[in-house]
Amino acid sequence: MLTELSGREREPEPVVRADPVAPKVRVVGAIMVPHWREGLSSDVLPDLYRDIMEVVADASSPMQAKQIVPRIGLPAVTGKIERTRGKLKRLVQRGWLVEDQRGRFAPARRDR
Repeated sequence: MLTELSGREREPEPVVRADPVAPKVRVVGAIMVPHWREGLSSDVLPDLYRDIMEVVADASSPMQAKQIVPRIGLPAVTGKIERTRGKLKRLVQRGWLVEDQRGRFAPARRDR
């Protein structure tokens, strides 16, 4: 409570906000890489995944993560290669790519 110079106590004025504070929306479990389905193009993928898809689609044979990393503009260091390999595995799980041979990735389907 606030006390004025006269010694009388007064109630504090309530704080009224012009714009009510909305609670932050937190999405848990959002799928950034959707499962492939007919009619879905790589345009729906996050930028880095789209870049990976483009490099793999342009290749004449299946590619390894260490071949993809420099082509998407990342330094060819172990950490970047492993993170990219994880993204490639996710694209396989979601039906965008196939891993015919261990560690070699190719498009699951070729655009006609």
